[in-house]
Amino acid sequence: MKGLTSAAIIVICANVTAQPYIIGHTSAMMRDTQRGHREITVEIYYPVRSEYIGSYKDDGCAGKFPVICFAHGYQHPGNGYGNLTGFLVPEGYIILSLTTAEGILPSHRNYAADIRFLAEAAAGLGNDSLSPLYGMVDTICCLMGHSMGGGAMFHAAVNNSVIDAVIALTPFDTRPSAIGAAAAVTAPTLVISGTNDCITPADKHHLPIYEGSAAQDKTYIQIIGGTHCSMGESIKCIKAERLVGCEPGLTTAEQTAVLARYIMPWLDFFVKGDMDQGRVFNMTLTSDEAVTWLQSRPLVSTIPAP
Repeated sequence: MKGLTSAAIIVICANVTAQPYIIGHTSAMMRDTQRGHREITVEIYYPVRSEYIGSYKDDGCAGKFPVICFAHGYQHPGNGYGNLTGFLVPEGYIILSLTTAEGILPSHRNYAADIRFLAEAAAGLGNDSLSPLYGMVDTICCLMGHSMGGGAMFHAAVNNSVIDAVIALTPFDTRPSAIGAAAAVTAPTLVISGTNDCITPADKHHLPIYEGSAAQDKTYIQIIGGTHCSMGESIKCIKAERLVGCEPGLTTAEQTAVLARYIMPWLDFFVKGDMDQGRVFNMTLTSDEAVTWLQSRPLVSTIPAP
């Protein structure tokens, strides 16, 4: 791996006293030798214990952390999802956020290949003694993406044994079609939509992707008042929503609160094997007036464990 900064930037997240980790951050550039040494740029966010602030590597972190390979949306910068890293990393997840498709005319096919490359290269970051992730990377990997990234990642997940779970935030039906790709993805899948999304309307994008998914365990959540751009923190994206006449909806902070109460227990169940969090997810879903939902089957029985 090339291009790691010489020191990690430590960002203290909100409510740090209630969380076991703070957020370490660095940037990296890797090369895909199978595609003409294509440069793959990525922002890396990782858990650090507070007593190791200022250290390049968190040698004191116990155990290893699952990896989330994140794919940003169209014209939405890869480093513009602090609302998501803010609740995921403190709970023990590494996020590798791509920045390779930020141009005006990105190739969805190339972007999907970038996501696949990153997922397959993630484990190697934990074996690189020059990386802040040295010794920290679990082999468990989740793909997560927003809009264009949410669609492209389904292509990256097809016949990919590295992938353990998939989360799509207001996914866009890319070219080639993400709907078609979802039909070949069997990993547990969570699709999150919003009633006020006029950029990628649910009936044309999110719902067909969910319905076409081959996953036995899949859930579709539509946030009432949820918007396309409040999945992240891009002011440019939010302004674009207004320009095209989207109905106003939840703020990023309001929408993030809904995302956190579903994404966290869902990941903890499928990625960390926490049965109690599966029950939390089910019970929250059935009582939450802020969302509507579809589900292939409950994660676990909602009957409390003896």
